[in-house]
This record gives sequence, C-alpha cells and structure tokens, in this order.
Amino acid sequence: MKPKRKKDQLPTPPPPAEVSGSDRAALTNAYKTGAILAWKRDTERGYQLTLAGRPEEYVEVAKLTGYLAKLKGAA
Repeated sequence: MKPKRKKDQLPTPPPPAEVSGSDRAALTNAYKTGAILAWKRDTERGYQLTLAGRPEEYVEVAKLTGYLAKLKGAA
C-alpha cells in the first residue's frame, strides 16, 4: 500500500494592518471634506491615498496628520 501524500498548505496571508483611532478620525474627516477620495492601509508603505485628479500617493504613518493638514490648507 502506498503512503498517503500530504497536501501542500497554502501560506497564510499576514494579518491586516491596524489603523489607530486618531488616524481613522483624520482620514474620515479628510474624506468627508473632499480632500481625499479613498484610503487604504499598506503594511509596507503606510497609507495609500487616492486624490482627485492626481495619481495615488503613499504617505508614511508618522507623517499622515501633517500631510492631511497640507491638503486641507491647499483646498
């Protein structure tokens, strides 16, 4: 009798990155005011922000609030 072949297990994806409460509030406010169209947390680069009429930009987590303040001031 042949031994049973074990199935290859798929690698588990990394857990989703956590968004702090203050970052979530800042991003939600920027979305509601129209400064950004969408956002997504990227574990390697920080935040991926979609802006109207411009290509997507990546912003480091530590620089998020300053970046959103500049967008608000430019609008």
